[in-house]
Amino acid sequence: MSQNLTATLATTGLSRGRKSGYHATVKTTVPASSMDQLEADQEIIARVLEGHRDAFSTLIQRYSDPLYRHALGMTGSPDVAEDILQMSFIKAYHHLGEVRGRFDAWVFRIVANGCKDWLKNIRRTHVSYDEDDQPTGYANPDEELDRTELRDDLDSALAKLPPSLREAFVMKHVEGRSYEEMADLLATTVGALKMRVHRAREALQALLEEKYA
Repeated sequence: MSQNLTATLATTGLSRGRKSGYHATVKTTVPASSMDQLEADQEIIARVLEGHRDAFSTLIQRYSDPLYRHALGMTGSPDVAEDILQMSFIKAYHHLGEVRGRFDAWVFRIVANGCKDWLKNIRRTHVSYDEDDQPTGYANPDEELDRTELRDDLDSALAKLPPSLREAFVMKHVEGRSYEEMADLLATTVGALKMRVHRAREALQALLEEKYA
């Protein structure tokens, strides 16, 4: 079934080249209410478990964009983000019977764990930005060069954060998620996430101050 699922991933865009950047705010696609979403996902899961394998493509189409953007924000690499997403959906398919509660939160944790596993095995990474969607607003090339250097320094500092702090910082300040949504997706408390974001900010400030001291 992995080959068939890979084909489904290809038809939904996961195996094709994506635009390398991502927008600052990322929201999961949802029906009219969270209850509607839960019921809709559970109906699809039931169909897949009954043997209607093609129904899984609906879940892929519904959640691939926000999950891809999170993976991209964590790894900084479109190719790595694609790989993590494909492997995560394959894993989700094979363990679909284990879903309890919200599918989107369950599959998000699979992707998040995949990102953190990758970060543990890589020493250098960076956050990608979409320059086409972010007008510079700078009057001359020198100011643009300074901006690029500062962004590169921030990327480098982010790469030095522990995966859990990087994850919290990316979700809060890159994806624009609320602490409540973060806590729901990561199965932790708002207080714990606020502490991670605070520690990430302090660490980034210290690294950048060291650079520009």
